[in-house]
Parts: sequence; structure tokens; C-alpha cells
Amino acid sequence: MSIATKKGDKGETSLFTGERISKSDLRVEVYGTSDELIVFIGNLRVNTHFFESELIEIQKRLYRMNSYFASKKDKEKFLLTKDDVDFLDNLLNKLEDEFGKVEGFILPSESKGAALCDICRVVCRRLERRAVTLSKIDDVDSNILKFINRLSDVFFMMARVIGRMEKGVLRGFN
Repeated sequence: MSIATKKGDKGETSLFTGERISKSDLRVEVYGTSDELIVFIGNLRVNTHFFESELIEIQKRLYRMNSYFASKKDKEKFLLTKDDVDFLDNLLNKLEDEFGKVEGFILPSESKGAALCDICRVVCRRLERRAVTLSKIDDVDSNILKFINRLSDVFFMMARVIGRMEKGVLRGFN
């Protein structure tokens, strides 16, 4: 059996919960952008091997979030929780402790790994803009919005730490 079902040939797709919607629907844009972020995180993982377990956990949470956005009914089972946000807060605190205070603007070019983190950060910011736009016309859980916002901060600090780790300035943590 082919992966090509041909059901989307007229510009519609099925949500996780079965409803058919236009591929131009904002909901599809949100989970499509999240999917893009998941792929970029995979690229970061295979090219740096830093923060492997943390990045896998982030990818798993993003997949759960995608199920939430790809559902119109029974989506509560895919909600992110305060624990998911706390996971990012704790990681962010460790990264900030490792790096120290950020002063001024930082040109994204410290190292290959740092640049890959910065790509993840800007895709995450686009995801956040799309999710906030969706929240204006449909209910989006507040923990999901918090998670996305915090995640872009994590990628910013992760880029700084990885940049120094790749230059041999920091040993890193795990």
C-alpha cells in the first residue's frame, strides 16, 4: 500500500480526530510549523550530540502538542501540563547558570551547533506567532502557549552554551 492516499489532492486533509479541513487552515499551519521544528531539532541532535536526552524529550512533547492541534474533539488527552513547562524552566535555569549573564545582542554564528539552535529558536518563534493567532479564534490551552514561549528561550540559551562547548570553553552538563 502506498503512502499516497490521494485524499488530499483537492487541498483538504484529515485531522487526527477524523474531521476534514482545508490545508490552508490555521490549525494545519500551527502543527505543520511544529513538525518543521521537530525536524530541525533532529538535525541539531545528529549534528551536535549535545543535550541529546533533553532534545528527545522536547520532540516528544512537541509531538503530543501536534496531536492537540490536530484534534477538534477529545484533545484534552494531548494537553501539555505545568510539569512540561517546568521541565523547560528547569533546563533554562541550568543553561543560564552554565552560560552566565547575557549582555547585548549576539550575532548567531558562534559555531555550527549554535547556529542550528538559533534556527530552532526562530522556527519556534514562528510557531508561537501562529499558535497565538489561532488562540484568537479558537481555544488554545495556556500551558501550550507557555511551553512554546519558554522553548524559544531554551533554544536561545542552548545556542550560547553549545557555542562555548564547541569552542572548548565550557564542559557542559548532562
